[in-house]
Amino acid sequence: MTETPANTLQYRSDGPEDAPVLVLGPALGTTWHMWDRQIPELTRRWRVIRFDLPGHGGAPAQPAATIGELTDRLLTTLDTLGVDRFAYVGCCVSGTIGTDLALRHPRRLLSLAVVGSAAHFTAAPRGGMRASDVRAGGLEPVARTAPERWFTPAFAGAQPAIVDWAVQMVRTTDLACYEAACEALAAFDVRAELGRIDLPALVIVGAEDQVTPAADVRVLVAGIRDAHLAVLPAARHLAPVEQPTAVTDLLTRHLATPPGQQGSQGSQGGEGGQGPQGPQVPQGMGARSGPGPTPASPQPAVVETPGANPYRTEGAAGAAGTSGSGNPYADGGRGEDRAAGAGRSGDGAPGEGDTPAGAGRALDSGNLYADAAPGAGRAAGSGAWDVARRGDDAPASASTPASASAPVPASGDDAPERAPVGGDPRVRGLRLRREVLGAGDALARHLDPGDFSADYEDLVTRVAWGDVWSRPGLDRRTRFLLTLTALTAGGHLDELATHTRAALRGGVSPDEIKETLLHASLYCGLPAAGKAFEVARRVVAEEADG
Repeated sequence: MTETPANTLQYRSDGPEDAPVLVLGPALGTTWHMWDRQIPELTRRWRVIRFDLPGHGGAPAQPAATIGELTDRLLTTLDTLGVDRFAYVGCCVSGTIGTDLALRHPRRLLSLAVVGSAAHFTAAPRGGMRASDVRAGGLEPVARTAPERWFTPAFAGAQPAIVDWAVQMVRTTDLACYEAACEALAAFDVRAELGRIDLPALVIVGAEDQVTPAADVRVLVAGIRDAHLAVLPAARHLAPVEQPTAVTDLLTRHLATPPGQQGSQGSQGGEGGQGPQGPQVPQGMGARSGPGPTPASPQPAVVETPGANPYRTEGAAGAAGTSGSGNPYADGGRGEDRAAGAGRSGDGAPGEGDTPAGAGRALDSGNLYADAAPGAGRAAGSGAWDVARRGDDAPASASTPASASAPVPASGDDAPERAPVGGDPRVRGLRLRREVLGAGDALARHLDPGDFSADYEDLVTRVAWGDVWSRPGLDRRTRFLLTLTALTAGGHLDELATHTRAALRGGVSPDEIKETLLHASLYCGLPAAGKAFEVARRVVAEEADG
């Protein structure tokens, strides 16, 4: 066991020492054990480094005043390990660390994914994240309500041991460090800077997340040039625990081919032995080969991503034996804890975390909107994009001020690395059309020079998708709603069905579609709107049924 200096973070390393490095960051009030179910799969390709926030899981109680300070401590920790470039995944407060890394140290990132995070937490006063409430009442009220914030009722009812684990984790967190983290989250606001992030980002959120509401997530996704959203059914804030298989599949696909040259990762770690383990897990918490309790079937996930290959998850993540400490998770490789101070208290792993029925089916480049079984978690694709990612010529989101989306001048090692695709509207259009509508018959004709309609489809791709849909003046959600209005007015019901389905899978809610059609009825006529409602009602029902 080694001391953890004040400017570093307590960490654990799993997997091959010579593999590319992947850093996993925990949510507020949790420890690195929240990622245990992802470790067996991720360590097949990565050296996974997990860290604890200050005062969490027995880490030294050295509060950090800002998200930037947490970022700096993480980089110092990685520097001591000889790690230069790395992929990064963070949940909640650790997601903001990832966003800060992408803004201040883009050269060091190979890939970015965030879970239940935002550019600004407008809901921070709720969900146990208001510093004044913590200061006045302590952590016991936060601990008692943590399961409600973190897990759906069905999951919490089926997994009481995980609920106990969650409560115990918060109870053993240092009060001053938790309070400081709350204040850092409340002060974090990078909405105006998101346009500077120039690498593909995957944003995962639970469909029922109350800590990070959908509106906050949409701002994050809309602001980053190349961000893709995955909404997981039957999940709240701790989606990696509640939907471990779906989250693992999303991450492995996204991380499959990190953009850019990986560079060399240092292979030596600090001195230290096996880290302290948490309390004994109740009987019956051992990992099993079969699926766990099945809550009510969730709604299909909504994913907006260019995807790579079709796949389907079946059952829970790989089964693992139970360790002597009562930790039911597989160790996932050669694990070394580098921790400071005494052994942990209340830091056991979160139990089996079996995925509810129908977790995680992916979309692919051939059909971005492949059917999903009821309750399927549609997953984002890998980093192997169909077309090179957008560069300086790509439009920034309309939600990002013009000044924020301007290219950042190169400044030393942290100058952004860009991979421009040039000004070819066909390339932009092909990629955007595939993202929004999928690769159906029309796109197949576009790609077949011998097809009678190929020239027409090429015109649509270049002008409609490569020019108009790609313009920076409106965000994609607004264009979805405008398109539905225009198609209603023109009575183009087949196209209306196609774009209603695309809008739903692009993050537009059924209520927003309903309000759009109600408004259109005033100006397009009641008969036209009535037919549009019939089409939209059918598509919404089909999407809900999977």
